[in-house]
Amino acid sequence: NRTETEYVSQILTKIKRFAQHHSCHVWFVAHPRQLHNWTGAPPNMYDISGSAHFINKCDNGIVIHRNRDPDAGPVDVVQVCMKKVRNKVIGQIGDAFLTYDR
Repeated sequence: NRTETEYVSQILTKIKRFAQHHSCHVWFVAHPRQLHNWTGAPPNMYDISGSAHFINKCDNGIVIHRNRDPDAGPVDVVQVCMKKVRNKVIGQIGDAFLTYDR
């Protein structure tokens, strides 16, 4: 009898309590919902399908993006975007670029 947003909020709260109780990290890997007007730029955390609670309840939000369009730039660069950092001792918001050689 709950909406998807309410369910996601409740589950994320339970998982966060579990991680705190057991002193462990929990990582979620989520793909963005279909981006109808996608320009090729990295998605943001609100593009995760299901609920905005994914960004509201997380401690760290990381987006991994690879350009697939040779006309938009190099395709051998992966962009790692730190979109959210709750504890500033851990790190800071920003981007890093990794280049790989196929």
